[in-house]
Amino acid sequence: MHNGPADNSTSHGEAPPDPRDRLATLRRELPARVELVAAGYQRAIDSAHTLMTDFEDARRLRAQLGAEALPAEQRIEWMEKLAKAREAAQGSVTTLSQVEALILQI
Repeated sequence: MHNGPADNSTSHGEAPPDPRDRLATLRRELPARVELVAAGYQRAIDSAHTLMTDFEDARRLRAQLGAEALPAEQRIEWMEKLAKAREAAQGSVTTLSQVEALILQI
């Protein structure tokens, strides 16, 4: 527990981490984290491309076969899910821009 301004211990009575140690740890770990995020984005891009290709195939086959359209409820559900995913992706672009700005400061 923090007992006042002169007490530098954590809530468990431990000394707070040395900022130099924390910076050194972050500098060691951040390159791997950048790679992990970049790989995750590449997987998402690849998945989106595959999804588009599959939907193009389905559209072409439906037209070729004269098949009925999917029920409106199903199409709406999928569009809502993708709209949420797109919103999240757009938000993450803003976050990545902020990270890029921070990289220039370390």
